[in-house]
Amino acid sequence: MSFGLYGSLYSGVSGLGAQSTAMGVISDNIANVNTVGYKAKTTNFQTLVTDSGSESFYAPGGVRASVQQLIDQQGLVQGTTSGLDVAISGDGFFVVEGKATGTNEVLYTRAGSFVPDEQGYLRNAAGFYLQGWPLDSAGRLPGEAGNVTNTTSSADISSLETVNVGQISGTAVATTEMTVAVNLNTNQETYTGATSTSTSTPGVSTSDDLIAAGVVTAGQTITLSDGVNTVTFTAGTGTGEFSTLAELADLVEGTGSFVAELGGTATAGTISISAYDPRRTLDVSGTAASGSLALDTAGTPVAATYDASDSALNMSSGAVSSDFSRSVRVYDGQGRGHDLMVNFLKVGNNEWAVEINAVDKNDVVTTAPTPEAQIAAGVVTFNSDGTLNTVSTSLTDALHIDWAAGAGSSDITIDWGTAGPLGTGQADGLRQYAGDYEVRDLSQNGASSGELTEVKIDADGFVVASFSNGEQKQLYKLPIATFASPQNLQERTGNVFAQTDKSGNFNLRASGQSGAGLISPSSLETSNVDLASEFTDMIITQRAYSASSKIITTVDEMLQEIISTKR
Repeated sequence: MSFGLYGSLYSGVSGLGAQSTAMGVISDNIANVNTVGYKAKTTNFQTLVTDSGSESFYAPGGVRASVQQLIDQQGLVQGTTSGLDVAISGDGFFVVEGKATGTNEVLYTRAGSFVPDEQGYLRNAAGFYLQGWPLDSAGRLPGEAGNVTNTTSSADISSLETVNVGQISGTAVATTEMTVAVNLNTNQETYTGATSTSTSTPGVSTSDDLIAAGVVTAGQTITLSDGVNTVTFTAGTGTGEFSTLAELADLVEGTGSFVAELGGTATAGTISISAYDPRRTLDVSGTAASGSLALDTAGTPVAATYDASDSALNMSSGAVSSDFSRSVRVYDGQGRGHDLMVNFLKVGNNEWAVEINAVDKNDVVTTAPTPEAQIAAGVVTFNSDGTLNTVSTSLTDALHIDWAAGAGSSDITIDWGTAGPLGTGQADGLRQYAGDYEVRDLSQNGASSGELTEVKIDADGFVVASFSNGEQKQLYKLPIATFASPQNLQERTGNVFAQTDKSGNFNLRASGQSGAGLISPSSLETSNVDLASEFTDMIITQRAYSASSKIITTVDEMLQEIISTKR
């Protein structure tokens, strides 16, 4: 009988110990209710059984407490204002190490409140450093095809390194790609090469006073018209008037619609005037033109052809006026901007000549036989439904540009759209429809030099640097480590866990892949502690502890009765 009483005494003592453990677990949970990524613990109780060896006699055993951490239970994900705060919705852990450099134990955490240290390494509030896959210049992961700087498999823990954002500086991005998506007006008249020129030889030099020489009188006029543009010039000495052939030439050139050329000899100068657009016929009228100045009023048609390879007959030089043109700014490897002009000239039904030239001829270095300032020339054709049919290889091949002023060279590939025969060609780039010229997309991928403005982690786990020039650069990608049995990870100080034999080996996954959780940017996972449940458990634990103490005092009284029987 006394054996049973002593067993009851020890059972009560085990109850006190078990409830003390439970109270300790509750205390830890409550203390960490605001700890980012903290995983609550729960106490499980197990019976201790003593085999009495007899059905008529019972030997009490007691109770034992075991602690289980609720690692696989999700905490609430709350948004923050920091681009470097990150949380995981679902399974998995961030990979961290205790030191920024060197060989350290690899640990795992859900606490994603990262900030740069004094050297730019990202660490969380507990002092553990974030690990990530470094990306090469093309944005490739370690071991990915084409990555020659890091051939280690991304599944290997050694492929990771501490994320550092302190070595990022201003960057310039050279243009390598352009997109040209333009509607060319099919109603545009075709370039025919017909032009007319009016010439006069008044018998004086180009700088002689025509009024003093009696060639013209003040107030006489010359009117030029090409069917679209009409301008009138007056002989005289006032502003906007002419008294010499040179002054008349300057006024004509200033219109932008007509061309004047001086020639002849020192005593017998000539002036030749033509329409700027060779497809238009020049008409000359006025009192001065029909007098001694004797400009040919009917105009003299001359043969003028378009030749992209001849500066006297191409669009790059301005000798031939384009039907439509637009400029686009591109950037060399030093971040210096250059303006390129893309010119179109309708040369036949469904056929357009294309030239690309530098707006400032001093920006590029050209060598014969390439005309000055020209970068590329070719032809595009369209199908009967206005879709793109063909593009010259000189336009589809990468444009090689030798920049002046020491910037080296650039190779720029242009996307003109999907070309092909009727039924396969598309209108996703260049197209030819009746209607206004329309630029739907004229863009490129370069940028001038910019300063770092922000570093953040996005939803795909990329650590992204943003610059003042609008460019972004992916620096690292964060892996998510998953385990077959995360409940069996070993807890360490600092809200981190270590791999054990029972947890299984880690698997490095990308966000949302193969069972890994999703990364939530600008967010933190709160503790999964339920404060109301903890206080309820505290009351229950307190009562259970008191009850266990009552067992001890009661058994003590019973044992006292046994001792008293001796008296």
